[in-house]
Amino acid sequence: MKAEKKVFRKIFKKLSAFLFLLLLISFISINFAVKKADAVTLRILAADALPKPIMEIGKIFKKEHPGVHIYYDFLGAGVLKGDIEEGAPADMFLSANGKFQRQLEKKGFLNSYKIFAYDYLAAATPINNPANVTENNLIKKLMDKNVSLTTSSPHSDPAGDYTWAMFRRINKKYPGAFKTITSHADHLLDAALVMPILESGNTDLGILYTSQLLELQKAGAKINIIKIPAKYNTHAKFTVSILNQSKHKSLDKDFEKLLFSHRGRKILKYWGFTPSAF
Repeated sequence: MKAEKKVFRKIFKKLSAFLFLLLLISFISINFAVKKADAVTLRILAADALPKPIMEIGKIFKKEHPGVHIYYDFLGAGVLKGDIEEGAPADMFLSANGKFQRQLEKKGFLNSYKIFAYDYLAAATPINNPANVTENNLIKKLMDKNVSLTTSSPHSDPAGDYTWAMFRRINKKYPGAFKTITSHADHLLDAALVMPILESGNTDLGILYTSQLLELQKAGAKINIIKIPAKYNTHAKFTVSILNQSKHKSLDKDFEKLLFSHRGRKILKYWGFTPSAF
């Protein structure tokens, strides 16, 4: 009888331990599911010139907002505008111009936007500079069909739009220059695609934002940055808006506030942007 009791106790202890383990696993699973359900994801769509500063600002934001996740989508601003118009889920839109913001505003996707930073275009060559481009002969080299030229597209990317505007300014000084330059320019979907081609030396000359070229240099890319004369250059305006479809507007406003704060401005400046005086 005593032996049977001992066996029964052993079985009972094992069952109790097993049931306790099951209850513990269930509790953890339920708790995890609740936390996962409660987690908030902020969706930020931003121009492809902005990954470094925006993700750095995002790290600060997440520390100050525990449990909030940030989903980033960095592409040409024109592509992102199209995504928003097609119903892509998004809370904030950071563009490299005001034109796309205005177009979205007219269609009711947002109520207003603000300029948070500025940038200028710059030219660059591989470090060995095979076409011997300098600041003094830049215009001549742009018009030389034997010099391979790579830019972003004026149809989908603000950087390309600004670049084509620059070519039109050159055309006023040198009639026919616009047609000559654009006829041999290889323009890619967005500015980020120009960066690896320039870094690898597969183009003689590339045109990007100054901030993107500085980013390449900081990453160790061997390139020469060439200033574009102010009379031809463009003052690119980087803008931010909170989309009407957003369900996290208080978080959007906190991120926007951080973007314009002293810390945000310092990060933007480090990555080659001129913060706005907002």
